[in-house]
Formats: sequence, structure tokens, C-alpha cells
Amino acid sequence: LNLSSPPRFTKAATFAEAHSLLASQTFDLIIAMPGVDVSETFTEARNIKTMWPEVPFVVLTPFSKEVSRRLENEDLSGVDYVFSWLGNVDLILAIIKLLEDKMNAQKDVEEVGVQTILVVEDSVRFYSSVLPHIYKFLLTQSREFSTEALNEHEQMLRMRGRPKVVLARNYEEARELYDRYAGRMLGVITDVSYPREGEQDKKAGIRFASYVRAADPCIPIIVESSEVENRD
Repeated sequence: LNLSSPPRFTKAATFAEAHSLLASQTFDLIIAMPGVDVSETFTEARNIKTMWPEVPFVVLTPFSKEVSRRLENEDLSGVDYVFSWLGNVDLILAIIKLLEDKMNAQKDVEEVGVQTILVVEDSVRFYSSVLPHIYKFLLTQSREFSTEALNEHEQMLRMRGRPKVVLARNYEEARELYDRYAGRMLGVITDVSYPREGEQDKKAGIRFASYVRAADPCIPIIVESSEVENRD
């Protein structure tokens, strides 16, 4: 995909080894894969966040209904994102790009005029599946656009000027991100059911789409749902 600096990985078998590595080296991202004791992962995430608050911490978990149930009862305060491993290696790229976009979006949008795409989804399994597709499409499209550039520097600028993807996992976060980037938003992809005011709202996506449409009659909005009753 013409990435300028592919990531390098360092593997730790235990959290004790991870602490030792973090103390001696600089890392841009921590990805933890829970073992038998899922709670240990989130406890260690909080410990690591206390010592290295600037390093993003992501939990990558195999998908199962049992894991999903246990996640609902965990303290996720030390974790930036939870992703579900579905066997697609493109997910690693999506994780890195999503974190880069989160860090860079405000500066790039406000100062340079880069555009954004807002994804609103609280299902770990769904956004773990859809984000790799979105990023692969955007990066492939940006690479094709960059071939029109006159030199390598301009090609790199075109690659880096691709739209940013921002992810919201509840109604309030979606509104905050929309209000911040409304003037530079290419479109919105939203689920129907997700948390609003601390409770699961089965029509949150419809409310949010109405809010966006009232502010911008022309912005493209895609509403997706796995619940059959939302078809109409």
C-alpha cells in the first residue's frame, strides 16, 4: 500500500516482560492479547497507562459470546480500543491508522483542510470487521491519486492527505465529533442501536442521522444494522 514506514513489532510473552521492555525502549503502541484471566489484561492496562499515559493501549481478543459478556463487566479505563480478532491481518493496519487519525485529525483538518469520515458503531466485532475494508479502500484510492503527482514528495503529500476516519462508540461522542469536523466531513456511517445518555438506545442512529441531516441536507449518510426490525 506504499506505506512510508511499515511498523516493527516486539513480542512479550508476559506482562512482566512487557514492563521490562517499556522501561528500556520507546514504543508507539501496545497491543495485548488476553490469556485465560481476561481481568488481568485490563488491570495491567490501567497500571501501564499510569506509568506510560501517552502510549495507546489496545486489547485484541478472539471473538466469542463469552468474551463479549465478560468485557461488559470490565473496567476499560486503561484501554483506548478493544478489537476482535477475526483472522484478517488487515486489522493490524486498521488499528494503527485509526490511532494515527485520532492523534492527527484535529490539526490536519483545521490547518490543512483534510476531510473526515465518521463511523458510529459500538459493536467491537462490527467495527473490527468494517474498518480494515474502509482503510484498505482509502489507501488504495490514495495510492492511485498519488500517481498523478509530479515527484515523490508530492506523491507522499497526496497519500498523507487522504480522508481521516474517526470512530464514535456512543451518541454523545458521535455528536461531538460531527460538530468538530462538520465542515470537512465526507460522510457518516452509523449503526442504529448504541448508547445514548448512558443507556442503550435502539434508535440512537436514527436520532443522530436526523441531527446531521438538519445541519447538512446534502451530506451522505449510510445507516447499517444487523437487526431485521430496522429494515423498514
